[in-house]
Amino acid sequence: MNPLFFYPGMLFLGVGVGLMSGALGLGGGILMVPAFLEFVPGMDPHTAKGTSLLIIVFVAAANVWRLNEGHVDWQWRLAVQLSFGSVAGGYIGGWVTQFFDDRAVTWIFIVLLGLVGIRTFFIEPPRVVEDQVRPRDTLAILIGFAMGIASGLTGVGGGAVLVPLALIAGITSNERVVALSNMVMVPTCLAGAFAHMIQEPNLQIDLPFAVGKVNLALVPLVFLGAQAGSPVGKWINDHLKLKVRRVVMGLVLILITARLLTRVL
Repeated sequence: MNPLFFYPGMLFLGVGVGLMSGALGLGGGILMVPAFLEFVPGMDPHTAKGTSLLIIVFVAAANVWRLNEGHVDWQWRLAVQLSFGSVAGGYIGGWVTQFFDDRAVTWIFIVLLGLVGIRTFFIEPPRVVEDQVRPRDTLAILIGFAMGIASGLTGVGGGAVLVPLALIAGITSNERVVALSNMVMVPTCLAGAFAHMIQEPNLQIDLPFAVGKVNLALVPLVFLGAQAGSPVGKWINDHLKLKVRRVVMGLVLILITARLLTRVL
């Protein structure tokens, strides 16, 4: 591992994470998990997931303030309802994957990536404006649980699940769904990261500061990069048309999926 390339590379990865989180409401795990597997010597899918989840906690927390700035209603009630389900799902998803081998975990991630990619290209999310939003308490908890399971199983923030389901259910508007997604990611990913921290560490990784299946050495590097990318992501969310964002995101997902497939086939 060459430090001259590795550390700037992790910072650059963080920029991509910040862009994705601010622009699309995704936690950035879709980028982090494959990048860790590709560029960190000795990295296994379980530790890649756990590390990704912990980084998303800090990235999403910073985005919560940035995306809600200037808004009177921060959607706290809805965020708490979603978090009831997502925290349980995040812990369960993170805990259960310790019984899967590395290949199975990688395939789970590839399947999720493929599904998100298909949705990105072909499904137009419903247009929900503020006066169409309706409170649906039980449904919000179930959506949160589905988000948490996806997050804990794959190491992504779960926004790829929450954003479309929340819009279909009409519990938030298009303008506010990205901010809501980031709010719920904080407790969700914290639960999933904790489930990875209590597992046995991978001693083959060529980096210090491992806590269970989470590597703390990568956290500040990616987080700092994300802080540079998040404001740009917020601008993209505010100004770029959905159609353009969808095409760019879809192309990124195709490239990442193709690379992961070459690792397991």
